[in-house]
Amino acid sequence: MEDQSETHITAANQPVTAPDTEPAEVKATPETLTAIIKLLEPLSSEQRQRTVAAAMMFLGEAALQKPRQETSGGSTDNSDSDGDDDGGYSPQITKWMKQNDVSAEELDRVFHFNQDGTFDLLHAPGNSKKVQTVNTYILTGLGKYLAANDRAFDDATARANCEKIGCFDKSNHATHIKNQPEFTGDRSKGYSITNPGLKRGAALVKEVAGG
Repeated sequence: MEDQSETHITAANQPVTAPDTEPAEVKATPETLTAIIKLLEPLSSEQRQRTVAAAMMFLGEAALQKPRQETSGGSTDNSDSDGDDDGGYSPQITKWMKQNDVSAEELDRVFHFNQDGTFDLLHAPGNSKKVQTVNTYILTGLGKYLAANDRAFDDATARANCEKIGCFDKSNHATHIKNQPEFTGDRSKGYSITNPGLKRGAALVKEVAGG
């Protein structure tokens, strides 16, 4: 019978090639593109560009080119007459941005404004649920003021934003928002954002953008 011991030893002494530990390249699939298109399809052109720009900023990518605005002659331009980039926002929002030195890129990190006068709150900063809850109410009031030129906002909207952001604390919620200088009112009658609230809202927008 043939002696297999030499064969076994030879095989055992063969150098073992280390497996390739380099991570596999992640490639965009047609399914990924289809899913993105499906989400963007119901939006207007401006909303699509603003949403994509906000997503890229959250991922740490360079800001995309802002939506171009149509001039009176029908042509388009990326900037207004005085060279400031207002991001295509309404005059009400642009005025507040200039007063508080807030850029369109910074505002895009916090809000998404819809053409029907509503808005979506994307983020609220805070190192605790209490702080984040108060900040959510302030930003809800600011969002309503910018979207509709109205200081009044209802508790249901602010509470829903807290739930969406993840800071809603049912047991302590009422205590968290009590006696805040940035907004006045109560749950039944609704709230109104104050001048300090508008200023604080600007600081919160910058805090999110800087984070």
